[in-house]
Amino acid sequence: MAINAKLVPPASPANGPGGRPSGWLLALDTATDQAGIALFDGVRIAEVSWPAGRRQTVRLLPAIEGLLAACDISLDAVGAIGVAIGPGTFTGLRVGLSVAKGLAALSERAIIGVSTIAIAAEPYGSSGDPVLVTLPAGRGRVVWAVKEAGEEAGEPVNSSLEELAAVLADHPEFLLAGELLPDQREHLLAVHHHAAPITASARRPSSLARLAWERWLRGELDDPELIEPIYLHGQSGGR
Repeated sequence: MAINAKLVPPASPANGPGGRPSGWLLALDTATDQAGIALFDGVRIAEVSWPAGRRQTVRLLPAIEGLLAACDISLDAVGAIGVAIGPGTFTGLRVGLSVAKGLAALSERAIIGVSTIAIAAEPYGSSGDPVLVTLPAGRGRVVWAVKEAGEEAGEPVNSSLEELAAVLADHPEFLLAGELLPDQREHLLAVHHHAAPITASARRPSSLARLAWERWLRGELDDPELIEPIYLHGQSGGR
């Protein structure tokens, strides 16, 4: 695991009642085999990302403790939890949401759920090209969604790799980004060459942190009892 800390543009947090930002936001993303966490206070951000496989259960809490310690921050300084709610795997989402709900229950922290697709698309918010964001769905299938310039990502679609390749062949303007298995990426790049570098395609926990922070600023919080995961196999259809 690598810890990256950097300054980002301030978000001018508003402290006060009604769940408005006060302190740090802890972001948790265990939606797929690529896991990550981040700390963000509107100015400073630190993040950790690692290939967790199916070991999110044993790795997440130590990773949180390690990042807090590396930043010399106590858990008491965390005022909200941002969590990826999917699409994602059953085990990964269960782990992330369970930990998020548990931490939110302590000291009545705010909880904010964010779409995995929105997290993957966030770095391309200023791109002039439409972005097609992907997630591997198992059994050779892919969940994907298109984010048009200046708009939020559309509804996720669960399709075969061949169906997605056909969509990309019909839309050479799409920037291909997001998480893919190596053979899936190779297959798609054979028919579509407009793609983000592999190092830029993985979801960044800092993207989740920024999206959750913006919702926290607006007071758009989720009910810990009602927040629900979105599983990879819950979407179907085509474009």
